[in-house]
Amino acid sequence: MTATIAEFLDKMGVVARYFDCGRRIQEIPSKTMQQFEDGDIAYPHPYLHHAWLGLLFWDPQAPDMPLLWFLKFPLDEQAKLVPAARNEFLKQLLVTVGHNLQAIQDGEKMQGILDGNPYTFTPTPERQASMHATAKQVMQLQPSDHYPIACDYLSSDLSQWQGVAVQGLADVAQHWQQHQSELINAMPNLPQEPLLALCQCLENHKLSGALSKAITERISREREQQAPQGSVIAALVRAISASQAKELRQRCLQSLLLDEQTTDIEVLAAIATRCHQDLQDPLLCMPFLERLAQHPQATFNRVLADVLFLPELRNHILACFRAGERSQTLIAAIGGLLNPGGSTQSNQH
Repeated sequence: MTATIAEFLDKMGVVARYFDCGRRIQEIPSKTMQQFEDGDIAYPHPYLHHAWLGLLFWDPQAPDMPLLWFLKFPLDEQAKLVPAARNEFLKQLLVTVGHNLQAIQDGEKMQGILDGNPYTFTPTPERQASMHATAKQVMQLQPSDHYPIACDYLSSDLSQWQGVAVQGLADVAQHWQQHQSELINAMPNLPQEPLLALCQCLENHKLSGALSKAITERISREREQQAPQGSVIAALVRAISASQAKELRQRCLQSLLLDEQTTDIEVLAAIATRCHQDLQDPLLCMPFLERLAQHPQATFNRVLADVLFLPELRNHILACFRAGERSQTLIAAIGGLLNPGGSTQSNQH
């Protein structure tokens, strides 16, 4: 019986690269993946108590025909792999493939063998497009046919976005260094639909300070609207979440969290899921918790269940739980989280 996914791929004679597709797309070294599968280490990027994997592999004899699988495995309380789930996945895989490990030569068959497998998932269109753009770059293949259309769009009439595909925007994001000037110039006036898609592709990249500044300026403009849209601000926050300009991002987040009007759950969820590393700063963590506590208890619990699962963040959150300067709303929400069966009344704003 094949013991690990890596062994299965090795027996197939393919070359494989592993990517986390949870909070953002980021490559996982093969050694790290092997240690995770062996149960030696926790998953490096847990999200919602699962490991969300993008598995890119190809036949060395046909490198222009790579395959991409999206796999999702539950994690235990220490964020380590639940071996039974991985074993069940491999068992179903081997049953579907049979013992014909040369099936890689039939790309269509390999794509179909995961049909009905419970350990697969379908990413959002933006995440899927970004992963395909990443795969093209890894394989040193040309971007999609949608790429030049998206490039032309950014330098032309921004109101004419209907013919621009998400894949084209993902390709632009993948090669953002080459298009930084166009992106900066377009950022103030991008219509909402292409802006949302582009931001969800940019979140996978370590953007420069210049491009991040343009995005934060768009955030400021959105906040000045008579009826600010949380979904737009949340997408913009996600876009700068991996930015190289850490201080700029944190100033932006602090401004958002100290604004009593910033209670939109989409914005708070974007901070929790994409800017979690910034919440290690108590100047951001405490106002984040205060804003989150203004939402229903179930929402507070759901968001905290995810961030408390992150080892690098857990102690910072618990320190804020014990801090002296907490509102009664936050105290009640913490009580509802730690003692769900207690008498503390949950906040139902």
